Amino acid sequence: MKVSFKKYLIIFCPIICFLLLMRVAVSYKHDTRHAPGPLEIKLAQVRLGATVEEADALFGTPPDETSQTEGVIMNPTTMLTASNEQAAQYGMPQEYVLRTWKGEEISATVAFDNEGQAVCRWVWSSNNPPPLNPYGPYRVFKRVGLF
Repeated sequence: MKVSFKKYLIIFCPIICFLLLMRVAVSYKHDTRHAPGPLEIKLAQVRLGATVEEADALFGTPPDETSQTEGVIMNPTTMLTASNEQAAQYGMPQEYVLRTWKGEEISATVAFDNEGQAVCRWVWSSNNPPPLNPYGPYRVFKRVGLF
């Protein structure tokens, strides 16, 4: 019995398309967005408990902005402002001095307590990132339950 090429095409084409789609979805999820830049590397070197002078020495320049805010430290990389509803779950708000260094696309902020010691640090994008596509492979597969 002779099997036609068309039957093979009908059987294997959906399988190959599915495998390619899965490859795209997995690479999309695990894609590294960017390599850390100099500002991110310097921020990672600021240890918790470092003084203002030590932080300035690591960055090599004084900060571009300095401000005071009241907030709650959630973890070493997250600070909630006092007006945030979740802040009460993590303790009483305290005064912090925020020192921010700006790069081309990102900014780095270190929060210092009243004793002048670093208690929290984070990097944030200076530009508003484009919204994620709700129909991107990762989002679709997540809704279906594959991730």
